[in-house]
Order: sequence, then C-alpha cells, then structure tokens
Amino acid sequence: MVGLAAVEAWDVPALQGAVAALGEVPGRLAGWQARLDGVRGALRAADLWSGPAADVAATALVELAAVAEQVRHALAGSAEQLDAVVVQAVTAQDEVAAARASAAGGPVELTDSGAVPPIAAPGMAEDQLLAVADRERAAVRAEGHARTALTAAAAVLAAARAAGDPLVPLQPAGPGVGFAGVAAAAAALGPPPPVPTAPPARAASWWEGLTPAQRDAAVAADPAGVGALDGLPAWARDRANRLLLEDALAHPGRAGYDVAVQTADRLAALGTTTSQLLRFDPTRELVALSVGDLDTAEAVGVLVPGMATTPTDLPGLVRDATSIGDLAAASAPGLAVATLVWLGYSTPNAFTVASSREARAGGVALDRTLDGLSAARAAGAAAGGPPPPRTTVLAHSYGTVVAGYAARADGPLAADAVALLGSPGVPVDDAAGMEAPEVYGAWTPFDPVSYLGRFGPGPSDPGFGDVPLPTTPVQLHTEYYSPWFPSAQALAEVVAGTREGE
Repeated sequence: MVGLAAVEAWDVPALQGAVAALGEVPGRLAGWQARLDGVRGALRAADLWSGPAADVAATALVELAAVAEQVRHALAGSAEQLDAVVVQAVTAQDEVAAARASAAGGPVELTDSGAVPPIAAPGMAEDQLLAVADRERAAVRAEGHARTALTAAAAVLAAARAAGDPLVPLQPAGPGVGFAGVAAAAAALGPPPPVPTAPPARAASWWEGLTPAQRDAAVAADPAGVGALDGLPAWARDRANRLLLEDALAHPGRAGYDVAVQTADRLAALGTTTSQLLRFDPTRELVALSVGDLDTAEAVGVLVPGMATTPTDLPGLVRDATSIGDLAAASAPGLAVATLVWLGYSTPNAFTVASSREARAGGVALDRTLDGLSAARAAGAAAGGPPPPRTTVLAHSYGTVVAGYAARADGPLAADAVALLGSPGVPVDDAAGMEAPEVYGAWTPFDPVSYLGRFGPGPSDPGFGDVPLPTTPVQLHTEYYSPWFPSAQALAEVVAGTREGE
C-alpha cells in the first residue's frame, strides 16, 4: 500500500507534462498516416512503376498504415487512462497536504498509513479529556483527508496499470525487453551528438544525417541548443522548446517564469489546433509560436510585430495569426496554411523607438529564421517530404524596419512576398530592395506612423514601388489585421498566393 510520504514525493508536474506529450502522439500519427496514404496514392497513379515490386510496395504501405492505426487507437486509449492518473494524483497530493495541515493544527501525530495514535489515555481525568477535545477533532479531520488521499493513490495505481492494457495486444511475440535491456541499448548508442552552432543550411544537413535515436538523444541532452537552431524541422524544435517550457514552469521563482506562463496559456488556448513552439527564450522574452504545422504547410505567413510588443501581447498576436491563417485557407480551399507569431527580437520602447539598434539585431535574427524555415523544408523535401511552401513576411510598424534590415543581411531574403503595414519607413531605397518577388504595402491617413519616414522611404511614398493593399481612410495604426477592414482579407490572399492581379 502506498503511504503518505510516497504520495508527497510524486513529481506531479512531470507526470502532467509526460501525459500531455503522450496525448499529442495519436494526432501526429494521424498526420503520418495521411502521408502514407498520399504515397500510396502517388504509387497507384504513377505510370513509371508497375509490376511485382510496385505491388509489394503498395501492400507494405497498406500494412504499415493498418499497424499505425492500431497503434494510434491503443495510444489514445492509454492516454485516456493516464488523464485519470493525473487527476487522481493531484487529488491525492492535495488531500495529503490537507491531512498534514489538520494534524499540525492539533497538534497530533499522523502516521504514514494515515492513522492518528490514541490521544486520550485510560484513567485520564475529565478536565484533561476536555483539554484534548480540539486535538481529537483535528485527528478526525486529518484521518479523513488521509483516507481520501490514500483512496486516490490507489486509484492512481489502478489507472496506471489500466493504461498499459490497450498496448498489450501490440507487444511482439517472444520475451520482452526490460529496463536493463533498454539501458544497454541506449548505452550502445554512445553519447548524444553535440548540437552544432551552424548556419541554417549546415544545421539542416547535420540533422538529416542523424538517426532517429540520435535525434531523440540530442533533444533530450540539449533542448536549448536544438530549440534555438534554425534549419531544424519545426517538430524537433517544438519538442525541445516544450521541454524548456516545462522546466521554466516548474521554477516559479526563476527569471522568465511569467513568459513561460503566458506561452503555456496560449498553447493551451489553441486546444486541438496544431501549434509549434519554434523559439522559446523566456529570460530574453523571445517567443515564436505557430498556428498550424510549419513542416507540412503549403503557405506560411510570418508575423513580425512592432514597438513595445512583449509576450504579454501573445493573446492578440495569436488571434491575428489565427484570423489571417483562417482567411487564407478560405481563399484557397484545400490549402494547408500555417502562420508564425515571430517575437524573435527585443522590441524597442517609447524611449528607444527612434533608434534602429533593435531593428538591426532583429533583422539578422529574422533573416536567419527565414533561412532556417527554408533550409528545413528543402532538406525534408529532398528526403521525400512535402515541397517548400510559399512564405510571406507580414511586418507591422517597427517590424517593417526589422524586415528591411533582414533584406539587407547577407544572402537573399528567403521569402516569396513581403507586406509592409503602417511602416515608419524601411532602410532600403525602394520595394526592390526588400529582395522579395512580391512587395505589398498598406497605409492610411489616420495612421501617422505610416507616413513618418523616420527610417527611409515606404509604401506611403508614391515612387516606392510596392503593390498597394486596400485600406479605409479612417483605419488606425493597430487595425491592419482587423477583420472589419479590407486589409485583413487582402493580406490573407497574399499569404495564400491568390491575390488577384499578381
């Protein structure tokens, strides 16, 4: 039987994180099954491959998809049981704490089994018995909480055992592999590969050269390195950054805790919507969070915010990204769209906004991010994955200055389109200097920032050379993404590549 001390020692936050991670696996398997179906469909339609080899390959894909479906259902059933484990574990620890508090208020002794030794002794005088009445009541409360805690603990163990039942039919015939065998196999792999500091293209090549086991080992050994390395697939960086997020949430007194809470809240609010944490550096308040799958999307929009934007603004930023993504998908039915809230630079405040210092540093970071997205998708396509997407940079206010410096960084800008919204000017001579095949602009008379010209020419200048996007004369500086104005629909069409006249 589990005692109170054992229940107190449970690492419930780690359990919650592990169960949440397992809960995501069935959904990822469903996406993998869809890819298998796509490969099978391509083989069926191919004119250049037929005969026995093609038949064997098609049969193998069908069998593989069937096994994946069995695994997905088994894991889903296991995850449901583990949800009960988490609930009961939280209840058990709460009740243990209540039992300890009640015992301390007596004060009375509380054994590890949840019992309180007799307080009154035989032959005790009546006045003495009255003096221990409060302690008796405290003992009753403590024992009641302890019983509830131990009942919940028993439910935890039962649910944990039941969580393995759906997986039993999937076990291979023959002797199983115990922990010692797993440890020996892991040791045989050697130390995890060191995560390099490399340009995105080299980082992508390094990752593609690793085995699945080596990739898992790299994520576990150096989540900060993997999470920040441009050029790696979004799923890998997401897994690493969520490990960092879990660690940050487990240390309320540490710098960056508030950023971790805000980030976790946004991820939770997205619910079943696919989301990926591409960047997470809470101490520097840097967060990049996607709405949609960056590894498979056919169109990607990167939202670059402006002055004084911090992780506290994530609710509004994610709302804008979701809205633009939904409108883009609606403008091209069947198109897979992902949008990325990119808070990947330290934004200026009201006192430093006149300087280009933050924009210069942010431009380098944005250029590297775009290179990383491009390199990761190119490497994935070479390995048989989906082709690279159409990528659009949606830069607002001071974010347009950041985009301008990204265009000025070494190498071409890895974007198909750039939209400059409410720009105070950009550090290039004209739209051609943005290094994107398509450059769009939006400004209004009611947005004085959009014709400030502090950092160079911009869309409000007649000779800048951008393609104007529709606005209304009364539209304010913060309303370019608002669904109440025509600019939002136009931006979505730019992301989708369906904007008429292009």
